[in-house]
Order: sequence, then structure tokens, then C-alpha cells
Amino acid sequence: MASPKHRQVVLRELNASQVSVEITPDELVSLVAMARASKALSFSDEDFPPEGKDHTRPLKITLLCNKKKVSEVLVDNGSALNVCPLNTATTLGFGPEDFILSEQGILAYNGTRRGVIGTLANEIEIGGETFDIEFQVLDIKTSFCLLLGQPWLHKVGVIPSALRQKLKFN
Repeated sequence: MASPKHRQVVLRELNASQVSVEITPDELVSLVAMARASKALSFSDEDFPPEGKDHTRPLKITLLCNKKKVSEVLVDNGSALNVCPLNTATTLGFGPEDFILSEQGILAYNGTRRGVIGTLANEIEIGGETFDIEFQVLDIKTSFCLLLGQPWLHKVGVIPSALRQKLKFN
């Protein structure tokens, strides 16, 4: 309320929210805090899968890549890379000509060193939203078709929950 312009904006917003102009400063601060919290991403008990907390499944989703449905996509917030196994890239119609050559080496979870065949930049679609993503293509055997790691999670602002088997993002 320091300037007439600020006062006008605050009053307009309070009126639009049906908040009395007689509200105390402490009540207003509490109201603003609740409004901010309601915009935060969070999970509740309703988000649990049917079996509740009694599972040990990793978080896997289905998405569209190169206009093809891809299931068994592992979401791993512990991975520093987005990974596309070579056999998945081939199945999706990509070949060596689509890869950007890379001399990067990575250390796998089991301590072995793996060479990256190349980088594959493409769009993926999840829940009606399209995202540009860069995968590291590896010639490895996996239990997943694609792996979405920290680069994608952080870029998009995704909050994954393996416990609840859900992703949430704005």
C-alpha cells in the first residue's frame, strides 16, 4: 500500500478474491501464503496406486517419440543422463546418420565404463505436452526402452514419485 497504484492493484485483487478490505495484515499474509502453497506441486494420499505403498516398482511411463508409442520408459532422478539404448533408437527409425558423434564415456551403475555412440536430439510427447530432449545413445542391454534422467527432469521442472507412480509438472 506504499503507492496509490500498488494500493489500487491490491484492492482490486482482494475484491476479485472476495476478501474484505477490513482484513488484518496478519490475515492477509496468511491468505497469500495459502495461495502460493496451492500453486506448488505436491502429492497426496489420493495419488497412491491401488495397492498403496506396498510396492517396489520403479517409475515407468509411456510416451510418444518419433510418432511412435514407447512404453517401459524409466524415470530416474538419480541418473545424470537421458539414455536411449541403440535397439530402441533403431526401432524408432533412427540410424547412425541421426546421431551427433560423441567421444563421451560414462560410468555405468555397476562401475563399468561405456562409450556413447552418439547424441540423439528429438521431441517426446507426454500427457499432451511436447518436449525437446537430448538422449545419449548407448549399445547396452536394459530393462527399459528409454531413460529420462536429471537433464529432462530439471529442464521441465518435473517432480517424480516412484512411491506414488506419478509425475507432476506445471
